[in-house]
Amino acid sequence: MTIETITVFKQDPAPIYKQIADQIATMIEEGDLKANSKLPTHRWLADKLGVTVGTITRAYAEVERRGLVEAKVGAGTYVSDTNKPSWVFEQSTVAQGEMNFGYNIPPLLDRGDMLKQAMQRISSSNSHLNQLMLYQPPAGLDAHRSIVAKWLNEKGIKLAAHRMLFSSGAQHAIQMVLDTFTRAGDTVLVEKYTYPGVISLARQNQLTLKGVDMDEFGITPESLEVCCQRYSPRFIYLTPTLQNPTTAIMPEERRRDILRICESYDVYVIEDEINGLLLEKAPAPMVNFAPERVIHIGAFSKCLAPGLRVGYMSAPEKLYQHLVMTLQNHSWMISPLLTALTCEMLTSGDAERNLTIIHNEIKKRIAIAADTLSEFDLSYQQGGFHVWLTLPEHWRLSEFVSRAAEQGVIVKSGELFAPPGGSVAPAVRLSLSSPQTIEQLQLGVDTLKTLLQSNPVSEFTL
Repeated sequence: MTIETITVFKQDPAPIYKQIADQIATMIEEGDLKANSKLPTHRWLADKLGVTVGTITRAYAEVERRGLVEAKVGAGTYVSDTNKPSWVFEQSTVAQGEMNFGYNIPPLLDRGDMLKQAMQRISSSNSHLNQLMLYQPPAGLDAHRSIVAKWLNEKGIKLAAHRMLFSSGAQHAIQMVLDTFTRAGDTVLVEKYTYPGVISLARQNQLTLKGVDMDEFGITPESLEVCCQRYSPRFIYLTPTLQNPTTAIMPEERRRDILRICESYDVYVIEDEINGLLLEKAPAPMVNFAPERVIHIGAFSKCLAPGLRVGYMSAPEKLYQHLVMTLQNHSWMISPLLTALTCEMLTSGDAERNLTIIHNEIKKRIAIAADTLSEFDLSYQQGGFHVWLTLPEHWRLSEFVSRAAEQGVIVKSGELFAPPGGSVAPAVRLSLSSPQTIEQLQLGVDTLKTLLQSNPVSEFTL
């Protein structure tokens, strides 16, 4: 089959746009339409089939909803490449000589003593240990939620313990929200460049993501209002503090403006504050201003250890029980042993000490990167794990990423952060916390500097 063989049947009860979408989907699934091949323009296919351009637009949108094609702004619609780079975390082992700037993980620290001591305190009472091995309420033990809420309140994050529940990290919390409140075909707003994990979840749940334009402080109120009017979304996913990937930090006045617009259009904010604890002085989170409009998500992956897999969320009263039910359906509960271990490190002061070590280490790393790459367009914030490097005009994004990899430097392409159909930033994300040593970091940024200063050799084509 080819595009030219598509036909529509007026006697068929299925809508014409769906007939067209089904035939395109079959061609893709059977390999007749290859990955990255371009579909005809809406006008060309409409004229060929004798239908309206609007019908073709709906057909293409349906195939995109199924995750089979991607609409690229100003370039057309292309068959999705399922083999292109994704956000998936590869093996943690690093190849000999490789300088990996790929992952926003805490810097390599010796946590052995901290964990041993916390486990010893937990295991001092057999009755306590045995209690942790029993089924518990899905939302988690009240004592654990109170400890976490108190610690976060001291950090300026005003959460109520009775509105909290635990999750297996922030990614799981986002998944619970989408599983609970969205259905296939729904539209969710995100920042113009957004966390790849959300793009992956949206694809899995057959959701449509629409990017909201940004400036150096995050999404703009004007663009949000236009998107609310155009798409009538129920949710917007935001990382207002140390935005991933651009590092933007949204000021308080902008946060209040965004919340006012969301209130006007009855849009709930999914506030991902996973990076908020990395700043020594962070802005107040959006949940502080509008607890009935914000689902606040966080985790201890960055400030304690990713292997704990302990995250948390706080939800408006009217949404809370729905999320508890979803958590129960997912896994019944989050391990009480892991939440107990986390609480021990919070109450003992280990979490504060760990954060201090991380702050000091990241300051050194940011200073190295900022100094080495000072002549280039580098966005960063003190305390953040990652920086956002906009490439000089003479470099194509794909070529730069490939050439860097050839020299043993792994970076994340701006393509990974663009929602389907959105524009791709000519930039790469460098996670300064990812290299295992300062020496690896220095060698990596030195290599990138030399590469950025060089001119790529491009093939001449007619």
